[in-house]
Amino acid sequence: MANNPVDQSASGAALEQHGVGSHPAPDIITVRSNDSFQPALDQGHPMAQLQLADCYYNGIGVDRDRAKAFESYRKLANDGIHRAQVAVGRYYADGEGIDQDFNTAIEWYSKAAAQGSEDGRLHIYWIGSCCFHGWGTSWNHTKAYEWFIKSANQDNSYGQFMAGVCSKIGLGVDVNHADAFEWFRKSAERGNQYGQVNLGDCYKDASGVDKNTEAAVFWYRKSAEQGSQRATNELKSLGL
Repeated sequence: MANNPVDQSASGAALEQHGVGSHPAPDIITVRSNDSFQPALDQGHPMAQLQLADCYYNGIGVDRDRAKAFESYRKLANDGIHRAQVAVGRYYADGEGIDQDFNTAIEWYSKAAAQGSEDGRLHIYWIGSCCFHGWGTSWNHTKAYEWFIKSANQDNSYGQFMAGVCSKIGLGVDVNHADAFEWFRKSAERGNQYGQVNLGDCYKDASGVDKNTEAAVFWYRKSAEQGSQRATNELKSLGL
């Protein structure tokens, strides 16, 4: 059966799984403990400073002050702390107390991603999802595809999956089944259930690759093992 590969739950699942859009809430006991927390601050320990910035952001143990939190995050980000870089990127992406600027957000997320931060890679994907679905910004599939490609090229499996979706059905880019297949393959090989079920579709429907029912079944099973109902349905349609 033909299926639209756009599963909007994939965006939400990726973001919820990794806590995108939230700032970690530190332990209030640690924050208030002069014995364990203040000495580290006095010594300029970056993780203590990062935790204090989280406290100001969340209003834990101190009065909430997101402007002060931003200044702390920005200083730490400039010092190369990747979680602070993600936090600064989030401020720009959300337009929280500053002008919204996705390009600057991407710069900070990319800095974090370059240090191996999966959170940074996922936030680049998140900006693509915002443009794709019109979440907090104008609906723009061309921009969405650009951000998905940035995320995909940094080996984020959700970015690779959505780059495949865009290529397969022509959202923000010309239809290219061969490109779609390659993005789905990369996503699937990184263990992404959405990439796996769509790779199965490619093999089943000879989309961007020669028809191979055995390979389709292999990838449907991989996806079904992770809870994909659509993959389970595809297996049933093949009599399995």
